[in-house]
Amino acid sequence: MSIRVRELSEALGAEVLDFDPSVPMDTATAREVREIWLQYGILLFRGVDWTLAQHIAFTESFGELHIMPRLATEVPVNLQQHPEIFVVSNIEKDGKPIGVKRAGWGWHSDGEDKRVPNMASMLYGIKTPEVGGDTGFASTYRAYDALPPKTKERLDGKLARFSRVEMHLVNYPNLPPLTEAEKRDRPYVWHPVVRTHPETQRKCLYIGRWAVEIEGIPGDEGRELIDDLTAHISKPEFTYIHKWRPGDVVFWDNRCTQHCAIPYDDSKEDRYMLRTTLEGDTPFHLAEDGRRVESFLVSPLEV
Repeated sequence: MSIRVRELSEALGAEVLDFDPSVPMDTATAREVREIWLQYGILLFRGVDWTLAQHIAFTESFGELHIMPRLATEVPVNLQQHPEIFVVSNIEKDGKPIGVKRAGWGWHSDGEDKRVPNMASMLYGIKTPEVGGDTGFASTYRAYDALPPKTKERLDGKLARFSRVEMHLVNYPNLPPLTEAEKRDRPYVWHPVVRTHPETQRKCLYIGRWAVEIEGIPGDEGRELIDDLTAHISKPEFTYIHKWRPGDVVFWDNRCTQHCAIPYDDSKEDRYMLRTTLEGDTPFHLAEDGRRVESFLVSPLEV
């Protein structure tokens, strides 16, 4: 089949037209959808009405499902009967949250604080606010391409340290501190600042809200550079802002995009969204001379 799409912005993204993701795909169709996804970074499907099982099945067409852990919260982050589905919501039932509130505020890619970050994520909007609750997406391909040559040369082959332990309360001030066991389960990780996409072979910036330092650059200077690069990624010319409607499904590639749940007054309207997540691959940087630099873990005691 020949799938029709409409570009969402000049930077990235495409809406897939006349396509029902609840219907099982044959191999050729799944391959075509993946090719479009790799081209645009994020795909939008509108007016989706599917079961939980269909949501899971469609996601599994693209890789191995990841089950989100519960970190520093008593909130049930996943559906009890379908732990593959992560719940994003500000709704309470009997005085208790039914999902994670304010998840994803701040530019990032999913799982960037792990040794093997998540390849992709798929978010389904069931109840969406009429005012606010938008999600921003950024092309880290375009952000890298637009860097000055001297900056590219400075970053080429360098690693940045990402830390859930150090940044947890910065990024999630509404949650309790990590337990000692959770800290041990999330050791520091070094990722290449310039990542080579394993399927497209294109280079992109890989730096986000869990990054705390860049190798070879003194502390304050490195932190300032991280802030500058993060601000650069989220420039309007590299981004698409999605205004959610009920029935929207957005499927994004964490290896070449970032996203941000744009803060809004969540005391006024309910939001209920379900996300599936895919396991990923080890980030690497492939230099012009063929040298390959990969991510690696470091125990907190070693830093």
